[in-house]
Amino acid sequence: MISEKNRKIAITGAFSALVVVMYITGLGYIRINPQISYTILQVPVILATILGGFVPGLITGFVFGLTSLIKSAVMPLSMLDPYFLNPLCSIFPRVLIAVVTWLVFTGMKKIPHMPSVISGIVAAVLGSLTNTIMVFAMLCLIYFSEIAPIVQKAIANFPSLENVAYIAILLTFAPAALVEGAISGAVSGAVLTSMGIAAHGKAKLSKETDEE
Repeated sequence: MISEKNRKIAITGAFSALVVVMYITGLGYIRINPQISYTILQVPVILATILGGFVPGLITGFVFGLTSLIKSAVMPLSMLDPYFLNPLCSIFPRVLIAVVTWLVFTGMKKIPHMPSVISGIVAAVLGSLTNTIMVFAMLCLIYFSEIAPIVQKAIANFPSLENVAYIAILLTFAPAALVEGAISGAVSGAVLTSMGIAAHGKAKLSKETDEE
């Protein structure tokens, strides 16, 4: 029987490696246009947190942030990427994914008769939203005057927003929040559901074996 410590180490290693692979192959990023790209690298962080706990999620989140920082330096996909050389924009929000996911998931598990799948989906969506919101907040707090023209250029089809920089930036990040949140919730729900089915099947098989 694998120990709890070894199980957490395995989960940390597996999901951290998945983040690196998705980063290297580019599968972790969805490029929308030269200015904007979405990410799904928060999914391994969320799953590591739900399946392994706070520390595995924290470490995986740090790895995600580190790849984001490295990507900004060597393989930028969008015009906003250079700003992610600042750890407050690249690493800090990614680590917070694990914090929020863990708090929500463990908190909801304390609710009587609350299915783990529902807890996982809600935690995944809020964890993903944390990433998008905190990236948005850090970029605005530190680089607002620099990124406003870039974002306005990205939504050039909306001239009425030309002089409303905050709204322009918000409308750029809002679709990312919705898409990334939906993907995170769907994947987490599917994983937890499949694990529940597998556990039920294993328990049923064990019961049948004992009866024989």
